[in-house]
Amino acid sequence: MDFWDKIAGFYDLAEAVNGKVYGEMLSITARLVPKGARVLDCAAGTGALSFAAAKRVKSVLCTDLSEKMLKIAKIKAKTLDVTNISFDTRNIFDLKDNDETYDIVIAGNVLHLLENPAGAVKELYRVLKPNGKLLLPTFTTKNKGGKMLGLYKLIGFKPAAEYSPAEYKAMLKNCGCGRVKTKLIEGFIPCCYAVIIKG
Repeated sequence: MDFWDKIAGFYDLAEAVNGKVYGEMLSITARLVPKGARVLDCAAGTGALSFAAAKRVKSVLCTDLSEKMLKIAKIKAKTLDVTNISFDTRNIFDLKDNDETYDIVIAGNVLHLLENPAGAVKELYRVLKPNGKLLLPTFTTKNKGGKMLGLYKLIGFKPAAEYSPAEYKAMLKNCGCGRVKTKLIEGFIPCCYAVIIKG
């Protein structure tokens, strides 16, 4: 069983443990998404960032490779009566959308899991409209996270990289997709919230 399918039922609990950071991450996402936007959320897990965006937008496509994560996200959408959200299984390296389809593209807490994060960033950027925003919040776990990160690793969590905030920003800049702005959200496991605007 895939790690993310295995932990799907506990994923929201893990988010709650790092609640201060998650709360600010969701708040920033809601502020950055313009009213009426068309949004794609990749590697969305159980949909936290999708739901934050859905409050203001025309539509959100919530995607993940884990069917179990998406199943939970669908239940949450029904419970919360969120009707402007749809769901699909998608590969972040092959989105199957036309160029310049979305006003906002979100990929939260996934790039550190990938052997080729630049390839994912370029594919996300491809489907973004001109002047659109690519939102890339990611936990910066280098020398952080302690016992919780250790516990995750014991049950099969295998990040491809552990970044400091500066290293994460440098990796994104090296993708060559435009100017990268970041904000560090301090907390139990810090998050570097990165934004790239398509020129």
